[in-house]
This record gives sequence, structure tokens and C-alpha cells, in this order.
Amino acid sequence: MPSYRFCRPDDVPFLVRAVNECFDVHFPGRPPLTVDGFRREMKHLDLWPSSSMVAADDDVPVAVLTGTKRDDEVLVSRIGVRPGDERQGHCGHLLTSLGQKQAVLGPPRLAVEVPASRPGVLAFFHALGWKDEAVYTDRVCEMEGGDRVEPVPDGLAALIGPATVAQLDAAGALASQAGANGTGAPPAWERRIESLRGRSEALQGTALASPDRIEGWVLWEDVEGTQEVAAWGTAGPERRGTVLELLLRHLVTARPASVLRLVKAGEDEVPDEVARAVGLHPAERYHRLTRKAEAL
Repeated sequence: MPSYRFCRPDDVPFLVRAVNECFDVHFPGRPPLTVDGFRREMKHLDLWPSSSMVAADDDVPVAVLTGTKRDDEVLVSRIGVRPGDERQGHCGHLLTSLGQKQAVLGPPRLAVEVPASRPGVLAFFHALGWKDEAVYTDRVCEMEGGDRVEPVPDGLAALIGPATVAQLDAAGALASQAGANGTGAPPAWERRIESLRGRSEALQGTALASPDRIEGWVLWEDVEGTQEVAAWGTAGPERRGTVLELLLRHLVTARPASVLRLVKAGEDEVPDEVARAVGLHPAERYHRLTRKAEAL
């Protein structure tokens, strides 16, 4: 009979093994998680060993849950079972245990972001009473060296320059993306201000600035030939589409790569005219589900 337990910082190597054997094994071709990678998620995404659990039979991982924790909620970032041990209630038990702990210690709210391409996982969470809150969508452009995108005129290009997370944060610009999806739901976990601060050494930035303020900005990370746009924002809604279009056109033509991906865009974050101008099309969708943590 497997034992279930929450983890401690010194359990990170075993947690990494459990993730590789119980979660990543279901995604062929995915590079294995490493201890350094786990610790990077601790810094970038507030992944907490104490909000993570393993089910183990002696020293063999059977199931795993990893939880990222902030003041308002705990996000279940991974949950999985060793092949051959499915449908034995392990994942349900892990989620129940996490909910009981958070009901006592807080925060009393749980969340998860599930790819639409995993309908079985969505059905599992729905069956446990988790409720839909928002949908995010990756927006992708095959850039082909920027040949298909009109360059930004020289006069406007002169207003676009590099910007760091720290500079944007100090100017209050990062707050402009909060709630920009028009649904009232928060941005996806890796796009929140806390994540941008935690990822500051990995993210590159570009901003369009007038003499008075930062009109708009984008933050991205180069990942194996793909420009993963992690976050973007504008000073106000009146010119949101125009400013975002200029910044993305600049990014495509000035830093060509094979793919441009806007990660987990909210419902109204990418105006249609911007998508047409840059050649963005919808790709993977993600369902954000939540529930209140409850003690038995």
C-alpha cells in the first residue's frame, strides 16, 4: 500500500525522480527534469516542496503532485501517476490531502491550468468539482525570418528600445497586463508579476516610450529557436492594438526566429487586427479551473 506525504526541501531529488517517472513519462520526448530545473522553478514560479506530494511504495514513486504557492492560491503545476498504476485513486487522494492542508494553513483556494489537448485530465478535475474560470490560448506565428511582416517605420522604430523587468517594474508598467484578458480572471501563472520578477534574469524586454511614459512593452525568452513572449502590456486601452502591433512587428523583424509564440493569452488580450498584421493564429488552449480548499 503506497504511503502519501508532503515533501521537504531535502526531498527535491526524490520529487524530481517522481516527476520524471510519474508525470513526464506521459510526454514522450520531453527532456527529463533535473534538480537544477526544479530549483529554477522554485525561484521562477514559487514552486514549494511543502506544497508538493508523492505517493511511494517503499522507495518507488507511484504518483506525484507539485504545487506552486502564492498569497492568493496554490496552483497544481503537475499531477501524474506511474504507468500501470492508473485508476487506483492516487491523484484524487493527493488533491484531497492538499485541499485539507490549505483549508487549515491557507491560502484556501486551489487552481490548475489544463491543456485542452488533455481531455481526460479536464474530465478528472471536473468530476472532483473543480469549476471553469478562464481559457487561455497560445498565439503562434511561423516567422520565416520576418519576411511576411511589414517593418516598423524608422520614425517609430527610434522610439523602441530594450527594457529590463526591473525597469518596467519600477515604472509600474508590469501592472498594465493584470486583468487585461477582459474576464476578470488573473493572467496565467507564469505570466503574473511575481513570475516575471522571478524570471527576470531569463527574460528580455522591449518597450515603446514617449517622453512622458512607457506606451507599451513585451517580455520574451528565446527557447530553442522560439521567441516565447511571456507578457505584454500598454499604458492604456485607447491605443492597445496599435502599440502591441508595433512592438510585435519590431520583434519579428529585428530578432527573427523560426516561431513567435504569445504564451497563454487571455480572451481579449490580442486584438484581431494585431493577429492579422503579425500572422498570429491560435494554437494550444488551456482551461483554468479552481476550487475552494476544504477540510473533511
